[in-house]
Amino acid sequence: MKLRNIFTALAAVVALAFTACQEEERFLDEVQVSQSMVAIPVEGGQTQITVKAVTDWNITGAPEWLTVSPASGSKGETKVTFSAAATKETNEAVVYLNCGEVAQMLTVVQMAAKVEAPLTSCATVLAENNVGKVYKCKGTITDLTNYDKYGCFYINDGTATVYVYGSMNPTQFSPEVGDIITFEGPWTSYGNFDDVTILSLEKSLIKAEKVIPATALPKDGGVATVLLTVKDGDLEIEIPEADQAWLTAGEPAAVGGMTSVELTAAANEAGARSTTVTFKVNVDGKDYFAMVDIDQLGAIAEVSVADFLAAAEGTALYKLTGKVANLQAGDYGNFDLVDATGSVYVYGLTATPVEKNDKSFPSLGIKEGDIVTLIGTRASYKGTAQVGGPAYYVSHQGHTESTVANFLAQATGDAWYKLTGTITNLQAGDYGNFDLVDETGSVYVYGLTVAPVAKNDKSFPKLGLKDGDKVTLIGKRAEYKGTAQVGGPAYYISHEAGAAEEPVVPENPATSTVSLTNAEILAAMTSSETSYAEYTIASASGDWTVNASQNKDNTYLQCRGRKGSYIKTPLFEKDIKAVTLHFSDAKSVYANNVYCAFPATWTVPTEDAAYPEDGNVGKAVTDGSYSLTIPVAEGNKQVYVSIIGTYAYYLDHIDVELK
Repeated sequence: MKLRNIFTALAAVVALAFTACQEEERFLDEVQVSQSMVAIPVEGGQTQITVKAVTDWNITGAPEWLTVSPASGSKGETKVTFSAAATKETNEAVVYLNCGEVAQMLTVVQMAAKVEAPLTSCATVLAENNVGKVYKCKGTITDLTNYDKYGCFYINDGTATVYVYGSMNPTQFSPEVGDIITFEGPWTSYGNFDDVTILSLEKSLIKAEKVIPATALPKDGGVATVLLTVKDGDLEIEIPEADQAWLTAGEPAAVGGMTSVELTAAANEAGARSTTVTFKVNVDGKDYFAMVDIDQLGAIAEVSVADFLAAAEGTALYKLTGKVANLQAGDYGNFDLVDATGSVYVYGLTATPVEKNDKSFPSLGIKEGDIVTLIGTRASYKGTAQVGGPAYYVSHQGHTESTVANFLAQATGDAWYKLTGTITNLQAGDYGNFDLVDETGSVYVYGLTVAPVAKNDKSFPKLGLKDGDKVTLIGKRAEYKGTAQVGGPAYYISHEAGAAEEPVVPENPATSTVSLTNAEILAAMTSSETSYAEYTIASASGDWTVNASQNKDNTYLQCRGRKGSYIKTPLFEKDIKAVTLHFSDAKSVYANNVYCAFPATWTVPTEDAAYPEDGNVGKAVTDGSYSLTIPVAEGNKQVYVSIIGTYAYYLDHIDVELK
């Protein structure tokens, strides 16, 4: 359960005062400033800030009354001075510090007199979203995380919640959650306040102190007891009309100097649900509020990853089972959960249900490749689905790393073993039957699938494995007619391509255009290949080499300039006339990114390296369309296409026009 204390009341108009801002770096990758609000004395003078930049920068938008020195600079740390003459009128300006592709907004103010400003509701601030505008707001503090370090806090005034990223005078006050705070400051492009001046702090007349139990009420129904401090006034209790059918409030009672209210929830046969109960007193015409979130568990649906991805976001709980892939370092338990239907990112796994990740993941002993069952909510981040909550642990099936010889020495059973070896004698068909050979021996693998399944789902062709590849898999010790084998069926972990064969120049194609199709891409790449690496994709037109990844939905080839993405065509008998890249509209193609085709013998640019200016065969800049044709100079039968830029793109297919 969550406590949220809210205050709404008339407030006296408070004069705006500027105080010195302690140096604090803002966190953009390209440029950092010691402060984003600059105050200049009314009698004239100057204020200095520190700029740290990764490349050349300049400041634009300065009005006539303001002098900026220097107004431009280069990579490194620079002291920049803002100065102005004495004034009788208030001066205010927004200037921009431009560095690379980003711009940091700076607010410069020279106040001629104290200015009284009206209060603005949080809902109005969010609706206007007026970057650079200075607002005065008043509300109840709901979170003080990082207040001691940066002066950060959240407030809610009964209309909405806003975030204050930093305060100019945090040490003047000692706020607590539930206190009422008044501040003034600019709204930023990040959707929060920054460098605000705290004007006043007031203790509320009502405060929610505790909810018992602190966790969600059980599915079968139960009672939550809310303990409140009520300093004055008669208590009113408001439950949203839509939730009054399942939640009711009892009469307030005095308990140990506090006021106790019991909230009774009926049995819940549907999914998890929650509501917000408002406690209110009115004193001298002012309303004071405290709000409590009440959660109740519901039925937990056991679903596949595909069904989970299709579900709506909310508080309903889902049980998922799959293999652990791309396990990230750290104590939070972030990884991809992969089953036969797809892959989803798990944003944190804990040993027990908790409201905030308690870093208990290491105690579970889960490793990459283990089969885990967990419960979590359908959430998302920037439009990408994920398991949230955080998710909590149900069970897992671990594994033991083994050589083939040690594996053969084990008894048959349900224990899982991780094996790495070379594929030999790969049998035709969709089941993935082959011999696995390492330096200690050989064992027959009776079926290999993309993810753990009870019965072979014929997903082996999606892995793109062939004789000679070195594969890592997890399977059980099994037997058939007395002969040992890897059973389960085994499921895939990773692989390395075998030694490359001598390139074969294909015969002249019957048509002047050949393609690498989306179907061929998907057949070679799998949803587990979501990290950037070099892969070989076999196609009817020959073998293509790509340095890319698969997007999480396993629908496109994902290319990103900063990851050093490139595509190498097969070696054709004819010269290449042009290469056309076809992108999916599922991911925007941003302007001003360069693609160039050049001879395959050249060094491929990676990261942010520039493409070769001298002798490059062709280059093009995107124009907002999703198909891009790059001309290729004569005499090139094989080329690289290097993608140079910042953002990720979803590539559907490629066409090559031959002369």
